[in-house]
Amino acid sequence: MAVTTNKVIRLTFTTVAGKTFSITLPNPRADLTKAEAEAVMDTVISRNIFTTTGGDLVGKRDIRVVDTSTNDLFDPPQV
Repeated sequence: MAVTTNKVIRLTFTTVAGKTFSITLPNPRADLTKAEAEAVMDTVISRNIFTTTGGDLVGKRDIRVVDTSTNDLFDPPQV
């Protein structure tokens, strides 16, 4: 039994079809700024790095740093 924490940054884009597409990256820097994250998103869009089922990425929708904590209350016995 243990408590574990996990932090990710989720970059969410809009596609040419109006859908959303997210990229989740682990362990973002503690001092990461909004401007740096937006610059990465601009690069992904301008270089057309990803193609999705909704088409090319055309806009920035959201940037979130998600921090989760999991408290594992049960570990099954080892056989």
